[in-house]
Amino acid sequence: MNTAIMKASIKKELWEFNGMLKWIPITLAGVFIFIPILAVLLNGINMQDVLHELSQIAQELERLTQMQQTERLGEIFFVSAIALFSPFIAIGFIVQVYYFVTCLFDERRDQSVMFWRSLPVSDEMTIASKLVTGAVVIPVIFFSAATFLMLLMLVLAVVACVILSVGFDISLWGMLASANIFSGVGYIWLTLLPMAIWLLPLYSWLMLASIYANKAPFLWAVLPIVALLVIETIVVHYLNITQPFFGHFLMDYFSLTPDNLASMAGEQEKSRSLALELLIAQIDYRTILVSAGLLFATYWFRVNKQES
Repeated sequence: MNTAIMKASIKKELWEFNGMLKWIPITLAGVFIFIPILAVLLNGINMQDVLHELSQIAQELERLTQMQQTERLGEIFFVSAIALFSPFIAIGFIVQVYYFVTCLFDERRDQSVMFWRSLPVSDEMTIASKLVTGAVVIPVIFFSAATFLMLLMLVLAVVACVILSVGFDISLWGMLASANIFSGVGYIWLTLLPMAIWLLPLYSWLMLASIYANKAPFLWAVLPIVALLVIETIVVHYLNITQPFFGHFLMDYFSLTPDNLASMAGEQEKSRSLALELLIAQIDYRTILVSAGLLFATYWFRVNKQES
């Protein structure tokens, strides 16, 4: 695979969706930054009350540090990091779905596919670049925005530690060191690639709907699944079949609590690596077979579908 062509193709995808991929994460980060500032401006602020509450929180954190409860401190900061990343991951997933549904449909609708196909870029490279952009690059953008916000909060925490150590003789530097903040953020980043591989069948299905549909690609992505589930439910009911195959397949694959890790979840309830292990455990032969079949169908329609 020509890496130069792949990079150029990914840059082309980012250029086409530049507004969405730039302003949505910026706006989301701005909400976290400016809403508290706006609340302070509207309601006013009493610095003495703020410093008093801050000193009380600091004393409690210092007590935990002195009691050597570093594991608890680490878990507190890790849960806080997950809470901060969760909105970015959720909004990023919505953007991913929109991208995959429209990435192949829009270029056929505006006939730009004729121009792009005239360039020395194969259909395989085009599909691969769109897949990498949607599955990896878009999450990286939203993860980066969340990480930037986390670093900004860390800077504020350092400033607060300086104020408390100078004005209140409370030292929280040991607490910051024992919180393992960067380790927690690193574990969250490690879930990016396993999550992309786990959701590869979904991404491939959305790309197939995007290349096949002449109108309303989102409906083409949703309605066949809904129709199949309804038909299967009716068949199971009237034929007295114990368990629906397709519905059970979807529930089992897209569930993050597989039976083989139920005991692990109980034993490692506070483990930072649990989410990563759950994602990796969900990746199996179904991921490869379903994704390969759907991507091949997408490639076939890309090559053989006549543009109107």
